[in-house]
Amino acid sequence: MIIVHVPATSANCCVGFDSLGMALDWWATFRFEPSDVLKITGCPKEYADKNNLVVQAFQKTCQHLHQEMPNFHLDIDSDIPFSRGLGSSSTCVVAGILACDAWFEAHMNKMEILKIATEIEGHPDNVAPCIFGQAVTSFMDQLDPRMMIVPCASYHGLAMIPDYPIVTNEARKILPKTLPYQEAVSQVGHALCFIQALQVGNEMILAKSCQDFLHEPYRKKLIPDYDKIHSICQDLELGMWISGSGSTMLALSMDLARLEKLKQMVEQESPHILCRKVRVASKGAWVENE
Repeated sequence: MIIVHVPATSANCCVGFDSLGMALDWWATFRFEPSDVLKITGCPKEYADKNNLVVQAFQKTCQHLHQEMPNFHLDIDSDIPFSRGLGSSSTCVVAGILACDAWFEAHMNKMEILKIATEIEGHPDNVAPCIFGQAVTSFMDQLDPRMMIVPCASYHGLAMIPDYPIVTNEARKILPKTLPYQEAVSQVGHALCFIQALQVGNEMILAKSCQDFLHEPYRKKLIPDYDKIHSICQDLELGMWISGSGSTMLALSMDLARLEKLKQMVEQESPHILCRKVRVASKGAWVENE
């Protein structure tokens, strides 16, 4: 049996739109074992067929390796919610690629794995931290993803997950086509300071640098709870952002007491929001054999 463990992720990290993602210590587990027919368990019935994203990623990797697609029993054990901005699709993509690599003992390197994952996902900002762990900044160089790991200080996080989804395509439609030059300059400055604050653990700068101009002013309209949560985080001097396209919001701090206070306030004011404590995952997806 091949077992693949893949972390949830938070893309964009407020000021890193489409270019910065973070692995979270919240794991999905995928088990693969030989079978006479394709069998999928552990997911809704509508996803239990050959169109399952894990299966599609496995098949694409077979093509890359020039191997025949085998039959297997795939069992999925994941409570990472769909359409909440926590990288549930990326976990499936990375799991399928790593499982195929292990199945055929191909020993692909991580950059090769990243390229296949990016071809499936369309961009590397979610799949890169899935593969490498920590925070990862990335961009596309023609058809090739380029990335750098951003080692993070000992941050804890609070994922605040509303009981309603956000469809990524709808979240993209709401974005503007152009941006004023001065806002672009401000975005660069905030993003550079944010990355440094992540590395050295400067919480004051982290909170101050969480001011986005590219997507959050527009996407927050899709999240009725955003303004209330954002105001609470500002009062507590906590860095906070919309995770991926939403609807999850993530706050980060090295002070567990402040995150606990945030959790209590959110649960009291918004009982429909699930709060889950997380940490920045120090490593990315990994494989074990049984």
